[in-house]
Amino acid sequence: MSNLKADPTKQRAIELKHYFSNLEQAIVRKLHDEAGSDFGRQELIRSTGIHDPQLIEELGKLGVTADGLMALRLFPLVLVAWAEKNVDQKEREAVIEEAQRIGIQEDSTAGILLDEWLQVRPPGLCVDAWKRYMHERFRGMSSVAQQRLILLTEKQMTSVAKASGGHLGFGKVSAKEKAIIHQVITAMRQQTQTN
Repeated sequence: MSNLKADPTKQRAIELKHYFSNLEQAIVRKLHDEAGSDFGRQELIRSTGIHDPQLIEELGKLGVTADGLMALRLFPLVLVAWAEKNVDQKEREAVIEEAQRIGIQEDSTAGILLDEWLQVRPPGLCVDAWKRYMHERFRGMSSVAQQRLILLTEKQMTSVAKASGGHLGFGKVSAKEKAIIHQVITAMRQQTQTN
């Protein structure tokens, strides 16, 4: 009979997991609401100096606030993590490690956005927003700084790809991961030529 009764410890763990899941969803909804508001868009313009209205609109739709903009810098790592249809734990940990390396804490706005993107595949709009963001970012950088950022991004993406050990454990970087790395680096190099 005792096997039929729920273990109170397990029941409490399930309740806590449900509570925190609901709380996280509420925070993500709040971020999206804030980012999509007129105030959120104005704050993004004021704090970043970005004046591309289409980029500001796209960022608002994606829930990216001024505080969360740092997450967009690591968006290419998220793309690599999703290369094989899902994000495995090692890839997730590699992205979070890179985020922490540049000062993004898991409980920050940028950390919450990264977590959301690692749980649910980001929409294609994210790629467009990332490209526009890089265009704006490269505009104020020297060519040396641009090249360093491209090399750093390539290194970080490769690190995430290697974390999972490739497809089915064969090879360090899968063909799909290599293709995404190539596409992102090519897009970044093209941005250097348009600025």
